[in-house]
Amino acid sequence: MAWVELEGRICVGQTFLFSVERIFFNGGDQAFYHICTDGAFLDWMFQDDRDFIAGVNRCGICAFLSGAIQVSFVLMDNHVHFVLRGTMPACKEYISRFKNLKGKYISSRYGVTGHLHTLPAQIIKIDTPDRLLATLAYLDRNPIVAGWRRMPDEYPWGVARFIFRAAEDVGQFRRLDSISKREQWMLLGTHHQLPQDWLVDRNGMLNPRCFVDVQFLEKLYRTPGRYLYFLSRKLEGEMDNYFSFGTRAFLPDKELRVIVGKLSLELFGEADLRMLSVNSRVKLAKKLRYEYASTVKQIARMLHLDAEILKGFV
Repeated sequence: MAWVELEGRICVGQTFLFSVERIFFNGGDQAFYHICTDGAFLDWMFQDDRDFIAGVNRCGICAFLSGAIQVSFVLMDNHVHFVLRGTMPACKEYISRFKNLKGKYISSRYGVTGHLHTLPAQIIKIDTPDRLLATLAYLDRNPIVAGWRRMPDEYPWGVARFIFRAAEDVGQFRRLDSISKREQWMLLGTHHQLPQDWLVDRNGMLNPRCFVDVQFLEKLYRTPGRYLYFLSRKLEGEMDNYFSFGTRAFLPDKELRVIVGKLSLELFGEADLRMLSVNSRVKLAKKLRYEYASTVKQIARMLHLDAEILKGFV
């Protein structure tokens, strides 16, 4: 599904930009989100090319199954960044599926269980078109900031290498419908039926052009020069500062309070929070933080805990 097709037409030029802005300002449930995991939490997520190929494939699988639109991604050795368009539940399903599928892969290949089980992930709503452009460029800058000694468009585990570049010769890929179901499962690690016109390369990696709308990114940047301008900006300090504000609560207190009661009853057999031990409240706090994108202050209000002390746990 090409998501630049809005209201039944492909948007171009100024009409395209107006349509993008309507996504931010029309008050609907569709939005852009930046999902990232904590790079200081794990020593590794990907150890070699085989791991990265499996990671790219899981990006495509998770986008297809969650219903979230994959706008961009970059996979680093110990963390990941995604930009998605969709609803908050779809984005939560995406990162949940990614952690689950990646965790199963790690367990199968390395015999390490629970490696990603407690991996923190932020889901940050992108609130303006300018912020969207900065976030996308921040993703593409990640490899060089991390020490990649080449241009961003040479990094193989992201989207930068496709933007304002000619499409690859289709002859070097195989369509999924030319591959047996068993081989698809062996290559992609899923029994789910993916679009059969999707392409895989000789290494068994899905072509990201099949699930990332590169034309949308090019229309958003408008020109190669403008894209290079954003790539040249040192966005890390600005974005890191934005992350500290990116933990704003997505669920209002009234709605979250109902969820807290149900979780407490389900996990501890007690709906009255006043009866929970401090350890139980901390466990509940972690669940609210990483599964419901709640802020530390909101969690403190919900669980009647000191916010400053709670910061040391979540």
